[in-house]
Amino acid sequence: MSHGKLREDSTCQNCGDSVLVRFCPSCGQENTETKKSFHYLFTHFLEDLIHYDSSFWKALKYLLIQPEKLSLTYLSGKRQAFMAPVRLFIFINIISFIIFNSFTFKEIENKYLKGTQSELIIETKNKESKKITKNSAKQEVNANYLDEKFNKLEENYTPTQIMFQALHKGLQNLPKWLFLIMPFFAFTLWLTHNKKKWWYFDHGIFTFHYFASFLLISSLTALLNQIFGLFGYEIRGYFGIFIFLFLNVIFIKAYFLFYKESFMKSILKLFVIYFLNTLIFVSTFILFFLYILFTI
Repeated sequence: MSHGKLREDSTCQNCGDSVLVRFCPSCGQENTETKKSFHYLFTHFLEDLIHYDSSFWKALKYLLIQPEKLSLTYLSGKRQAFMAPVRLFIFINIISFIIFNSFTFKEIENKYLKGTQSELIIETKNKESKKITKNSAKQEVNANYLDEKFNKLEENYTPTQIMFQALHKGLQNLPKWLFLIMPFFAFTLWLTHNKKKWWYFDHGIFTFHYFASFLLISSLTALLNQIFGLFGYEIRGYFGIFIFLFLNVIFIKAYFLFYKESFMKSILKLFVIYFLNTLIFVSTFILFFLYILFTI
């Protein structure tokens, strides 16, 4: 509920109509003073965060185990029961981006990027003797841009540092990469289902909810990894494998419950969907990896 001070002027600032009550009957804008105190700004932020139509907090538990529930509810016509799929995904995407770019995966930087300085010194000494030869060769032959970029990387970093810098940046930009492949993911669902019964819009809603679930679980895993790190514990590789399998189990279960087709038909379609998306993931990952290399 808003507690802003009402304006003395009864003319709506948005549409110009007369406003005799708190909200304009024509456009719905609240007729309150636009200049607010810091206290109002802070309390309003908390109200929006805690309330947020109450739909965000209700959606969280379903994202962890039942993302298909959100899609089925939304497509059944109950649009106000949970936060809108696009808003929900964007909100979680922003949170994930902040997490992946703040303190998460710092152990990669500490262990591999800073921990290979001695290796870098040795590599640098070996490369110094080759620079004269390389430079003279470059004067004779105009290398293309790609070769020049990789040569520059080799001069400034060791192979180990290049690999882990790329890994570090890749993990930081995971939300961007997922956002890039989402339309293709929904397209594979559209290709494998009845076009009259299922529109691309329906597959898109399912995709938004599953990818929001994927990002939420990945972010919580990253936070858990960081918390364990503060106490000197390290989450090993098998935990990452468990999370990967868990995300796949969530998707398969959500797929069965959302599309409600026969077991054999669903299995065959899942095989095709996994095959197509593997091609898409590998292709986009290679392009994304090359992009990351050029930004190091």
